[in-house]
Amino acid sequence: MDKMTHTERVKAVLEGRPVDRIPFIAWGPHLNLEDRNTNDFSKAIIAYENQHDFDVIKVMQNGLYNTEDFGQVIAEPVNSDDAGFRKSVKYAFNCLDDWMNVTKKNVFEGAFGREMKSIKAICDYFNGTVPVLPTIFGPMRMLTQLCGYAPGTGIYQEESFVGEDIMAFIRKHEDAYFHVMEVLTEQIIDLMNGFLDMGAAGFFYCPGGDHTDFCTEEEYYKYIRPYDERALNAIQGRAWFTMLHVCGMANLRMKDMVTLPVQAINWEDQSPANPSLSEVRAMTDKVLMGGIDRNHDFYGANRDKVKSVLRAKVDEAIRQAGAKLIVSGGCEFNRETTHRFVVWHEVMEDIAAGR
Repeated sequence: MDKMTHTERVKAVLEGRPVDRIPFIAWGPHLNLEDRNTNDFSKAIIAYENQHDFDVIKVMQNGLYNTEDFGQVIAEPVNSDDAGFRKSVKYAFNCLDDWMNVTKKNVFEGAFGREMKSIKAICDYFNGTVPVLPTIFGPMRMLTQLCGYAPGTGIYQEESFVGEDIMAFIRKHEDAYFHVMEVLTEQIIDLMNGFLDMGAAGFFYCPGGDHTDFCTEEEYYKYIRPYDERALNAIQGRAWFTMLHVCGMANLRMKDMVTLPVQAINWEDQSPANPSLSEVRAMTDKVLMGGIDRNHDFYGANRDKVKSVLRAKVDEAIRQAGAKLIVSGGCEFNRETTHRFVVWHEVMEDIAAGR
């Protein structure tokens, strides 16, 4: 078979057609020292792809970029491993009135505009040969970021005004919640359409309510699901490849997640507490993305052993997921593992060559 471009390869997998090589992708680490400078950030993303030759570019934007234009102040990282993408000095929403008074922002100005310029630079450089997926946080996830709500994680510097039980707060203040969620959903739709105008193929989409310990089934379908569906349905026909990233090492709401309108699904399938590729394959015929344990498979001084482990993992992923597979990890990779991506690339080429 003739050599495919990355885009041709991914489109073939989406349609269940043969490929010259199984697609694979990794993303991470975060670029905390570059991700708020358009020129530095776009060059870093381009260099990452040129070095590793992945089949999809998941753009590693600052994890709070979607909050800045609302007044959130993000901590300045001191070094590349600081979790500046997680820490806020000031939250955008600090009282119920902030929910009621929220307004949409122009996605071509401010921090949103900065991200638009970065995505355009990346898309222009690769000119359609690689799918470029900006990171989008769904409406509920965006709301929790704006409120600084992340109980038990230790990653925020202040208490959120919603308290430890955000669902109890929402039930008590439904009118304000429904109002802010309407605005945030329309904001996200504007943002996605802007990125598509810049040349994005689709999105790395992080939904809300993707843990069973976050809310009940009834709460999920009343307060969260309709907004993710509206946002994702708004880009149908424009985005051709959106991957749903279900984040977490346990308690994922996979039976609900697989029915969202996306083309592919990614989660920590290597976590013993999560469903396997074969279990999720039984739920859906969408493209599955996984197979690699990002926390263990790349470690160790023996290169041959690492390659053997990766080969076994990829072979097993193919067995479980079938043809509609993109090999990946379950979330971002650590900085110290990226030098081993060359071994992973060899594995994918060996399989393609029948070795």
